Amino acid sequence: MQAWLQQLNMGSPGGHMRGSYDQTFVVYGAVFLPNATQTKIAEINYGGKILLPTSALDLLLRMNIQYPMLFKLTNMAAQRITHCGVLEFSAPEGQAILPHWMMQQLGLSDGDTIRVESATVPKATFAKLKPMSLEFLNITNPKAFLEVELRKYACLTKGDRIPTSYAGQTLEFSIVDVKPANSVCIIECDVNLDFDAPEGYVEEPRQVAPAVNVKPPPPPASAFVGVGKPLGGAATTATSVFGGAGRRLDGKKKPTSSVSLCSEGTTGASTSDAAAVANDLPAIPPVVVNEDYKPGRCSFVRYDYKRVDVLEKELREREAKEKSQPSKMFQGSNRTLRGAR
Repeated sequence: MQAWLQQLNMGSPGGHMRGSYDQTFVVYGAVFLPNATQTKIAEINYGGKILLPTSALDLLLRMNIQYPMLFKLTNMAAQRITHCGVLEFSAPEGQAILPHWMMQQLGLSDGDTIRVESATVPKATFAKLKPMSLEFLNITNPKAFLEVELRKYACLTKGDRIPTSYAGQTLEFSIVDVKPANSVCIIECDVNLDFDAPEGYVEEPRQVAPAVNVKPPPPPASAFVGVGKPLGGAATTATSVFGGAGRRLDGKKKPTSSVSLCSEGTTGASTSDAAAVANDLPAIPPVVVNEDYKPGRCSFVRYDYKRVDVLEKELREREAKEKSQPSKMFQGSNRTLRGAR
């Protein structure tokens, strides 16, 4: 008792002491807590708070200790430190009950001594955790899960390895980084939480299909003429009008034409007219490869050709228009052999 009395200024009015709390305790695990149930042991081991004796509470009430009460734990033999909060003041006198993970972090065994000091740490703004098991990938909403589990902790210290309970199993997280200091308080603050890849996780290589820069040219429109018509003998034969051979009065031979309007066994003029419609279509511009393509933008090439049904519709409309026009036969002007009187 005299050791801590020498570190306090005893003359303040109202019986209050000024200074920092600094005491040494013998540490034990949660199983050594008298009358501890399994629920109580689990509450201690899956959290970041310790149990101190009642005398510590009496001393802290006499001091101007900032709330929430946070403490710095030091293993003086191994020079390891961490930070924590206090859960209860129900430990036996001269003893401190620590979670099992905290004793492993500090390298302590049951019966060792530890130094407990009052501490002031800043509010956390950022924390990066690394799951130590691949079971973390089975959690549907990890941020919501940790939002509940981290309420059992008062501080996070960089380098610590904290346990959590999920679906009856223990999931451990390594504190990779915290800001703005190596030890931060996570009570009543907004923390930007980030995750590192779980321990043992290997990302599978992505199968990237090779980019095809050369696109095939579109088929000619004439290739679609006649598609969808019945095959075999179902095709109708066109009627040949004035199908005889022509003769000239001067005896010269008529020049042969490279285009045949009618032939036996084919669709004749109907096919030729359809081909003429196809040839009248505008030429399709060549496909230009975009060599400045950047990932994240997708362009779809639209070929400027007409479908089969559109070609057939235009052909029917043209034939109907030609039939509706009056005949132009015998429309020349009259002439007489005798001159005008």
